[in-house]
Amino acid sequence: MNVTVRRMAGVSLVLFVLLFAQVTRVQFFNHEFYDTHHLNARALIAEYSVQRGSILAGDTVIAQSVETDAERIRFERNFPEGALYSNIHGYKSHNYANSGLEHTENRVLTGDSSVFFFRQIADAFTGFERPGGNVLTTLNHDMQVAAFEGLQNSGSDGGVVAIDPTTGAILAQATNPAWDLNDISSNSGDVSSAAWAELQEQEAAGVNPATDRTRQTHYAPGSTFKTLVAAAAVRELGYSADTMVSAGNSYELPNTDHVITNSTNQCPEGQLTLQEAFARSCNTTFAQMCVEELTADHLLDIARDFGFGEDLTTPLWTAASGIGDVSDPAYRAQSCIGQQDVHTTVTQNAMIAAAVANDGKLMEPYLVDEIQDYDGSTMRRNNSSQLNQVLSASEAHEMRKIMQAVVEERGTAPGAQISGHTVGGKTGTAENTDSEGNKRPNHGWFIAWADDAEGNPSIAVAVFLHQHGDGGATQAAQIARTLMSMHLDG
Repeated sequence: MNVTVRRMAGVSLVLFVLLFAQVTRVQFFNHEFYDTHHLNARALIAEYSVQRGSILAGDTVIAQSVETDAERIRFERNFPEGALYSNIHGYKSHNYANSGLEHTENRVLTGDSSVFFFRQIADAFTGFERPGGNVLTTLNHDMQVAAFEGLQNSGSDGGVVAIDPTTGAILAQATNPAWDLNDISSNSGDVSSAAWAELQEQEAAGVNPATDRTRQTHYAPGSTFKTLVAAAAVRELGYSADTMVSAGNSYELPNTDHVITNSTNQCPEGQLTLQEAFARSCNTTFAQMCVEELTADHLLDIARDFGFGEDLTTPLWTAASGIGDVSDPAYRAQSCIGQQDVHTTVTQNAMIAAAVANDGKLMEPYLVDEIQDYDGSTMRRNNSSQLNQVLSASEAHEMRKIMQAVVEERGTAPGAQISGHTVGGKTGTAENTDSEGNKRPNHGWFIAWADDAEGNPSIAVAVFLHQHGDGGATQAAQIARTLMSMHLDG
């Protein structure tokens, strides 16, 4: 064999090995990517020839497949509740792939999940064309409606999250504005493309109706962050609800010309109890506490234990909240009243309230309760999971006392009281500026928890009203009270 032939043989061998490696990669390692890609016409026709499973909130169907007259693409995705759950179920589109639970639970909804393994084997022998599996969420339909309508009636964009503090089950997760995703999920390419173009126009105009304001964005928490600061004082400094703390109407930050003030003259000169300072939302108290007593490590540690700094998966992705750089005392003071670089999601704020209610135990929020077969039989039930023990039971007891004062007549949210039930909460008004530093209307916040009639933690809520302006916290508290009352009466 001459040199030329040997070289050609060597090159051919290398090319064959590369081709074999590529085929192996596609067939064995990347097959799922190509099988499920929304531009794979063969896979698309096969997928739409079988009825996709439903997504439910209790007995309410929030996503389903309906049969069409088409010969090849037999089913079309439909969302009976319109925009109400759009941030939850997402869309299922030929052209634009999947989002929300339609994406995260795709293999369940198509029936390809391993949870159906033994039934798939049986189907292979019988030839039964099994519909996809169902996803039963933890959401309560009536509460979701109340949360969504509360946001719409407030006249503000925003978000609401309600959680069972003892399990982490998400009872309501509503965002406003929201977008009806039926057209984007249409089998008609023209209808889907037009809807997508309209959505892009809305986003370009800054409306962002497809953004879930409960988990994909975060905001300055304002005075609701004092809940975390008070918890740090109880845990790290041994404070109780009755510990005397400094107040006053102004506090000059160290090494600056900036002065912290209160929104009104609600905080007297001298001292008052931590519970009273919390109920009156004294900025001066918490700013001074974070300069003179609580260290940066104290705040960073308790923020981390409450879940800050970590993304969440419910299974929907939830952005990490953060408190920024708190090493500088003046920055730390601003941070401790929920400004500076502190940013939180609505979900994170609900988790703070839930942990206080639940004896200091922080449960992992989750949205999927059951995986079901097409006939509604349970294939897998999700179990609750504890993320952290943020506070001891005795420390949580002190925090509960502190938060209860907020909904009493002396506090900032007396309207959140519920007869026959113990309720605790915290209002928040967050200053807000645009990207150029121009002042915008304030955000309004309210976080809360409520016990059932036997005194057991039953529900935790966070309500956020974007740029609501004056009265935002009061409006948020009304929405929270409606949800808590509905849950407790149910």
